[in-house]
Amino acid sequence: MSMVLMVLAMLGALAVLGLGSWVSAHVRRGRRDIEPGADAHGAAAPDEAPVGGYTLLEGSEEDAGRELAGDALARVRGLLAEGRDNEAVGAVRDATGCSALRAEEIVAGIRRPGQ
Repeated sequence: MSMVLMVLAMLGALAVLGLGSWVSAHVRRGRRDIEPGADAHGAAAPDEAPVGGYTLLEGSEEDAGRELAGDALARVRGLLAEGRDNEAVGAVRDATGCSALRAEEIVAGIRRPGQ
């Protein structure tokens, strides 16, 4: 009885491996069909915003003050006035959810005169 189960398990494993290699071959063939420079199905055009709102291009530093709500902007300016730059960066990260580097850029934009 155990020999029959082992043979069935072996046949099942071979079926899974065969199906996996068949799917893999079709995926690779599909990737070759896409011409270089052509848009893949479902890819956003460069002038369209990607799904989910994520983009590799960050906003400019001129937009730094516009990224924060009024209360968060006032808090960041208050922290900068007290010389607490690191806490200002942390407040920007908390308010926007951006990376530390982007938060530092935003704080630098707020720190500049005229912001």
